[in-house]
Amino acid sequence: MSLVQQPPPVEATQSRPLPQNLASRKSSGLLKRMMSRRSSRMSALDSSSFSLDSESSMMLPPTSAVPVAPRPARFFRQKRLHCDPSSSDLMEWLQDDCPQDLLPKILAFAGPQLVAKLSQTNKFWNGVVSQEQTWRTLSEELYKWKEGDETPSCWKDYYRYNPCVPVDFPSITRALASATTHKHLQTRSIRVLLRPGRYILKETITVEANHEVHVAVETMDLPDSFNQVIEDPKDEKPKKRKKSLRKLLSCRTVDADDEDELPPEFPEPSELGMVLGKERAVLTLRCKKHNQPILKVRRGSCILRNLELRHITYGLDIWNGNAAVQIQPPLSPDEQPIPVAPMPTAVLDHVDITSESGRGVVNIDGGDLTIRNCYIHDCAATGVYVGAAASKLTIQNSDVVRNGNGNRQHRRGIARGHSGIYLEQGLAEITNSSISQNCLTGISAVSPLNAILHLSESELVSNGATQLEMPDIGTMAQRHSSTRDVHLSNVGSPRLRSALVEDVDMSSVSSSELSSDLSN
Repeated sequence: MSLVQQPPPVEATQSRPLPQNLASRKSSGLLKRMMSRRSSRMSALDSSSFSLDSESSMMLPPTSAVPVAPRPARFFRQKRLHCDPSSSDLMEWLQDDCPQDLLPKILAFAGPQLVAKLSQTNKFWNGVVSQEQTWRTLSEELYKWKEGDETPSCWKDYYRYNPCVPVDFPSITRALASATTHKHLQTRSIRVLLRPGRYILKETITVEANHEVHVAVETMDLPDSFNQVIEDPKDEKPKKRKKSLRKLLSCRTVDADDEDELPPEFPEPSELGMVLGKERAVLTLRCKKHNQPILKVRRGSCILRNLELRHITYGLDIWNGNAAVQIQPPLSPDEQPIPVAPMPTAVLDHVDITSESGRGVVNIDGGDLTIRNCYIHDCAATGVYVGAAASKLTIQNSDVVRNGNGNRQHRRGIARGHSGIYLEQGLAEITNSSISQNCLTGISAVSPLNAILHLSESELVSNGATQLEMPDIGTMAQRHSSTRDVHLSNVGSPRLRSALVEDVDMSSVSSSELSSDLSN
């Protein structure tokens, strides 16, 4: 027995309530078009007929229908994927009825990866994505550009070479790779923007840029209403390799080179790490390789702005790698610097630097380093080290405090007894800075020929052994050096100049305590 099932009449379908996103619209033209589309669909259903078998309760085609070959299962999966009524209606509404000025704002919520895929669907979306106004709106909505900034000539290139991590790329290395050739050279100026939060680095950030190419890494300037903070992922503890029977039965001391675990994590940042009440991007290096810096500038220009660097690594080579920032040209196989053009140049602006295993900043073999409004503190070795006659150092409105107390995380790490600033060779100009409470000396200018120091409007307070160590009187370096308005004191509390932290009482670590610890 077969029954003929007729589709519901068209009038009944027209009386159905519309979806909320359509019923809320007041445009009568949109409603008429949607009703006409539904009427055409139902009229097409009315021209066809189906038969129902009551015993099997299955839909069967009419007896006059021509048998069709069965379709593969992939066809039905694709059919379900592309025929979702809600998605198709939404895309039709965006294409036909959505105001054109709202499309770029909607695309800003989709993200750059989906926007790139959307541009390949049809000509309409390809045209929308190709418009300059679209990329300007994307740059404004993601806080890459704001009123008062320089207006770029091409908004698409501006968005591309100002990538945001983790929106555009998952890591800083991947973001820099967008402007890097196969020879690992940055051929295009790029500015990597980081949202406030903690970032775990698995490898060193290396900068090798051509002439007139600038590489910048900085924290985004977000409004106060934006409160999204990136949290570091909860990494699982690495599995330790099974030791052989020989190692288990051997009677030897454990060396740091044989340890498999990652470096110990830093303690939670204190309130002193906040800059004017706002969060910053915190870069922490966690790497098994020895003597690895967070940033290594080998060629070209690099700028770090409004960041916090927290460095710890294995190894004892504080000249070649065991530092938070390393400015040094590449070395030959016999450990000699290779002349490159341009020479490595780095600018640190509003950067908080700490190294639990080595030095804060190292500039050797002809690099050019500028430090402005920075806070370099609690490094295991020297806060700032400068070597080679062609190296240059400029420090303005910065604090170099509490450095040289050794590695407190590992018993085989760097021993204590280092200076705040160690000028072995080169030219150093220090203005309006505080170099205080370091373990050994505040500033040491060593070479009688090439260690030239110009110190002005600064203070050296409560350093361990000596506040200021200048070249011997009568040497060439001493004749070219100068000091002006410098406050030297063996006791007292320094005044911080960097504006990264509040001017708090730092007298808890006195010079007498440091001197007694050194003698012991």
